[in-house]
Amino acid sequence: MGKLVGIVVVVAVVWCGWWALASAGMQRGIFKWLDVRRSLGWQADVGNMQKLGFPLRLHARLNDVAIADPTTGVAVSMDQLDISAPTYWPGYVTVALPETPITLANPNLRTTLTANGAVADLRLRPGRSLQLESLGLSGGAWSLDTAADSIVAADAIDLSMLQQAANTPVYALKVNADNLAPGKISRGFVGLSDDWPLAFDAFTADLMVTFDRVWDRRALEQRRPQPRVIDLQRAHFTWGDIEILATGDLTVDEDGLVSGALSIKAENWPALLDMVQNAGYLPPNMRPQAEQMLKGLAQMTGKTTGLDLTLSFQEGRMSMGFIPLGRAPRIILR
Repeated sequence: MGKLVGIVVVVAVVWCGWWALASAGMQRGIFKWLDVRRSLGWQADVGNMQKLGFPLRLHARLNDVAIADPTTGVAVSMDQLDISAPTYWPGYVTVALPETPITLANPNLRTTLTANGAVADLRLRPGRSLQLESLGLSGGAWSLDTAADSIVAADAIDLSMLQQAANTPVYALKVNADNLAPGKISRGFVGLSDDWPLAFDAFTADLMVTFDRVWDRRALEQRRPQPRVIDLQRAHFTWGDIEILATGDLTVDEDGLVSGALSIKAENWPALLDMVQNAGYLPPNMRPQAEQMLKGLAQMTGKTTGLDLTLSFQEGRMSMGFIPLGRAPRIILR
């Protein structure tokens, strides 16, 4: 019995020592990262850092955080940020966002993100580069707003990102948002009427994305990896009377210009055509031609308001058949 007690005491002392060393190492790593960022001209301010989690987790709580990258102009500030990991392996990192508003800014827009219970679980591969093996983001109700109005909100978010093999920049992404509700700004952008439903009935997407390099610590220290090939395996959106199923393959060049095609199955295409025109992608003088073409396509499949169509992209420009739809948004991660 005495030997057992002795073993337990020794294990407890070793565990406590390991926790103290690992926890101090985590804090030193965070402070070093902040110091390096400051030396490169970043704003990297933290009011104070608390050491928590004993004995099962390494937990650093950062208060009054403000980070800004002068190269991209991207800045984020928040009251609190919790970073933790199991004591046995610091590579399983959990980042918990505060429930107080988070300020996000870039040279063109300043927004506020409010999220309830938002947690990101990161699995990092062993090594100095801290290569991202997987990421899972989940949480309750959230909203993204400007000072004037809401951009978008939802009751919940579930996002996952899984690296397909070590040292390869190919990731499987899945997105699901419950009751995604475009805000007043977004609704006005597509010209929706006031009686249009507030939220999507379904908003899901599965895709495989090849980036120009793997996601690792350089994504924070230098620049974000940029998508180069997007294999949209399935996207399903239902909003009011409009239902869209989409698949396709796209390529993205170094300037963010998109080429490729999306195959789209759409229900209630007249309403969809209204949205495209109201958003400014379809010139009013092209509306009669587009409407006639879509009617013909729908009749070929024995439908009236449902159709199958291909949305083509060529060096950043969109078209539907012979109908030009103008420039497509550039895909660049800031």
